[in-house]
Amino acid sequence: MKEYGLVLSNDVKDPEQMLRVTEQSKEFIDGVKIGITSSMLPGVEVFKRVKDILGDDVALLADYKVADIGFTNKKSGDWEGTNQKIVETLSNAGADYITCHTITGIASIEESVSTAHANGAKVLTLPYMTHKGANLFFGMPLGEVQRQHMINEFEAYGLKKEENEQLYGMVNKANTVTDLILMLGNHFNVDGYIGPGNNPDVIKNYRSFTQDEVWSPGFGRQDKKGRNLDEQIAEWAPLVGPKSAMIVGSLIYKADDPNQAAREVMETRDKVVSNL
Repeated sequence: MKEYGLVLSNDVKDPEQMLRVTEQSKEFIDGVKIGITSSMLPGVEVFKRVKDILGDDVALLADYKVADIGFTNKKSGDWEGTNQKIVETLSNAGADYITCHTITGIASIEESVSTAHANGAKVLTLPYMTHKGANLFFGMPLGEVQRQHMINEFEAYGLKKEENEQLYGMVNKANTVTDLILMLGNHFNVDGYIGPGNNPDVIKNYRSFTQDEVWSPGFGRQDKKGRNLDEQIAEWAPLVGPKSAMIVGSLIYKADDPNQAAREVMETRDKVVSNL
């Protein structure tokens, strides 16, 4: 993907309209994010249709926010949880990236990453989200009681301290649930993170735990600071670095001319990052 990639969040209910917007904007985007909203009715075969439009050079993100159970077969050791089934299906349907929650527990994210990598896909996990009220859980403070609970659960899962020194060494640095998710993402080799483009302070905190790519929704109408797009990108880009991506939705898919809207966003991105 191009540096500071532009990813279209194509969350349109009508799958045919979603495909039209993809076709109209494909010249100016580096990726497309498709969630359950756009794929529920047509099914996962819609991912193949999108790949046919985009070609292999444009990244396809299945934004399913997978958040179910993970477990292994006691005899074979193979992953056989619900996350395995979902992630394998999306990988085989053509998804290059899949969003998977870590907040559901250790086995959930380990199974998701293992399955995605075995099937040629990548995982982005969600240490924080953009919507109002997200801080209730993601920003939940962690004190000494919670940190001891983390250690107890690591040990119960089989993550021995002497074999996982880096993970245990981060425990005292974790001040919120977001921090814990970042710790586990690093430990289980997720490929990147979803981080709010409308909340720079959260992104700054990400960078104290990881240098992996960050894909950021929250551009445009979701901005919390009243910035225009130029200002938002100018503050976001130095925080995330060139491996990352900005996810833009309604600015493009609600436009009268999605092609022109995508071009304008791309040109704004290019102008801002060229001056960094």
